[in-house]
Amino acid sequence: MINILTGPVHSGKTTLLKNTIPLLSEQNFGIDGYLSEAIWKDKEFFGYDLLDLEDQRYHPFIRKQGQQDWQRIGPFFFQPGTLDIAKKIIRRSQKADLCVVDEVGPLELKGNGVWPALKDILMTPEQDVLLVVRDSILKNFLEKIQIDDFVVYDIKKKKKPLRLAESLMLDLEKRRHLKQK
Repeated sequence: MINILTGPVHSGKTTLLKNTIPLLSEQNFGIDGYLSEAIWKDKEFFGYDLLDLEDQRYHPFIRKQGQQDWQRIGPFFFQPGTLDIAKKIIRRSQKADLCVVDEVGPLELKGNGVWPALKDILMTPEQDVLLVVRDSILKNFLEKIQIDDFVVYDIKKKKKPLRLAESLMLDLEKRRHLKQK
């Protein structure tokens, strides 16, 4: 099942997930994947760091400044080594109850970024994923994946971690029972 958390840029999607994941883990759901946490320096937005949910390590991920040969979308540069780490995390997370990918953006819509790894996991019907997709590209993303089995959680309606966790737990529990049959 594909679960999508959507909302505008800097609307609290990652913070909501960061507070929701422990609630799911407490209920014995295996969670793997990564979060992309915003980095601010002197009140100015600097970029994002990737937080590996398995080992809780941070990796420099996306920056407003980078090298000419790095993948780029708009004003952002993707650290090549960390992009590879993100792809490995996605592939590794197939063993988890829920794979979290924060976030799927314009780079993936073009088939770049983490798309090669993500595409494979999205085509695995028994895999549960939770993707962060900005509301401005949600329609394009849904057209790209052409999968009908998905649930969209809008941050405007699910601002509390407990509400999001409860919704996800119900869906994961249903899937868990179906897999056991």
